[in-house]
Amino acid sequence: MSTFDVVTIGGGLAASAVAISLAKHGIKVLVLERETEFRDRVRGEALTPWGVAEAKELGIDGVLLKSCAREIPWVEMGFGPRNLLETTPQKAPFLTFCHPEMQQALLSEAERSGSQVRRGVTVHSIESIGTKLTVTTTNGKTERIPARLVIGADGRGSAVRRWCGFVSQKDPQPFQFSGVLLSGASLPDGTAFFVFHPDLGRVIGVVPETRGRCRAYLGYPSASNLALQGPNKLSTFICESSRVFPQLAEAYANAKSIGPLASFDVSPNWVDHPYCDGVALLGDAAATSDPSFGQGLATTLRDARVLRDALLANSDWDIAGHQYANRHDEYFHAILKVCGWLRSVFQDPGPQAQALRQRAMPRIEEDPTRVPDHLFAGPDLPADQTVLSRFFGEC
Repeated sequence: MSTFDVVTIGGGLAASAVAISLAKHGIKVLVLERETEFRDRVRGEALTPWGVAEAKELGIDGVLLKSCAREIPWVEMGFGPRNLLETTPQKAPFLTFCHPEMQQALLSEAERSGSQVRRGVTVHSIESIGTKLTVTTTNGKTERIPARLVIGADGRGSAVRRWCGFVSQKDPQPFQFSGVLLSGASLPDGTAFFVFHPDLGRVIGVVPETRGRCRAYLGYPSASNLALQGPNKLSTFICESSRVFPQLAEAYANAKSIGPLASFDVSPNWVDHPYCDGVALLGDAAATSDPSFGQGLATTLRDARVLRDALLANSDWDIAGHQYANRHDEYFHAILKVCGWLRSVFQDPGPQAQALRQRAMPRIEEDPTRVPDHLFAGPDLPADQTVLSRFFGEC
C-alpha cells in the first residue's frame, strides 16, 4: 500500500497547480480525479493580472501559454479601453483559455512533474487513523490510501467539506449568471469586455479564447425570470446582452454556440478557516465569490501558492495548514467586501443604489481612480473606510 505526503481530491486548477509546485520540491503527491475526460461547463476562463502573477509564482504560466492560453492585454468596461500591461502593478494581461483544455494541460503537467495521477476514481471517505489520514477510493476495487495531508479541491459542491465537518457560510444575492461558449463572434483583437448596466441590474462579459472562440456571459436579476438555460435560449441571451452593450448585437450576428448555455446563482459561499486536522480546502471547495467580478481563478491560484509556501516553510504541517487558512480568510474577505461595494455602484438597480450612483458617478467620471482596482490588481490593495468613502463620492 503506497503512502503519500499529499493526496488531492479533485484534479482541476487548484489540485493540479499545487501538485505541480509541490512535486517539484520532492513532495510525494497523488491526484485523484473523478472524470476520465474533462467536458465543457460554464466556468471561469479569464485569469486576471493578479492571478497571472500567482500563476508565475507557481510556475504554470508557461505551460498554459504553450498549450491552451492566450494573452489579452486590453479590457473594456464601458469607460474606454484600458491597457492592463501599463496600468496594473503586475504589468500583466489577462490569460484566457477554454476551461477543460486548461484542466487537461495542467493535469498532464502535474504528472510530468512527478505527481501520480489517477482518473476515473470515486472517493468515498476520509478518516483519521493514528497519525495518518486515510482516503478510501473505488476504481474497480476499493483502496485505502494513507496521506500526511489531504487537499479538498473538489469544487463548490465539495464532498470533502461535508465529510470533514466544515461549515459553509452564504451571502444570498438576487442575481443569476449565465454563460455560453461561442464561435464566429466578431470582436476586437486582444480585448475582453466587462460592462455593467445598473439600471437593468445586468452585466456582460466577453472573453476571447484561442481558435476563434469566446466565452460570453450575462448576469441578470433573479426576479427577471429569464431562465437562460439550453440552446433554445441563445437568441434571448444575445438580445439581453445587447441591451447592456449595444455593440454586441453586431458582434454576435454570426455567432454560434459550441457549448452549453447555463445559468447559476451568484451568491458567495465560503468556509471560515478552511483547514482542520490534516485537511485543507482549496479553490471553490473553500470559497466562491460572485462570478460577475471574475475573481475565482485568481483566488484559486492564490490558495495553491499560499498553501505551498506554508508547507515548504514549516515541517509541522498542522501549523502550516492553519497559517494557510488564516491567510485565505484575509484575502477572500477582502475580495468579498470590495465586490459588494462594486455591486452597489455598478449593478444593484434598487433605489438606494441609484441615489448612491447619483453622488458617486460624476466624481468617478472625473477621476476613474476612485474605483477600487482590486479586480485586476488583487486583494492586497487597501480596502478601508478611506477607499470606500472615495469610491462612494463621500469625499
